[in-house]
Amino acid sequence: MASTLDQVSAETEQALIAQAEASGLSVDDYLKRLLGVANNIPQIISGSVEEFIQAMESLAEKDVQPLPRDFSREDIYFP
Repeated sequence: MASTLDQVSAETEQALIAQAEASGLSVDDYLKRLLGVANNIPQIISGSVEEFIQAMESLAEKDVQPLPRDFSREDIYFP
């Protein structure tokens, strides 16, 4: 059975190896990261703006009160 990687030129193979080494990853892990499947978590790499907004809204909490106008970063630290 021929591997799909047999279709990759030697030049491309060397470039992949060099990039993986520069990233401190194995070639397999580097390719997984490029494809968005690192840690077995597929990432959405395409879609419409409407789909993105819908996905973000599905994560949002409902009925959250807005912060006061004078709220600042210092307010999150304990005195």
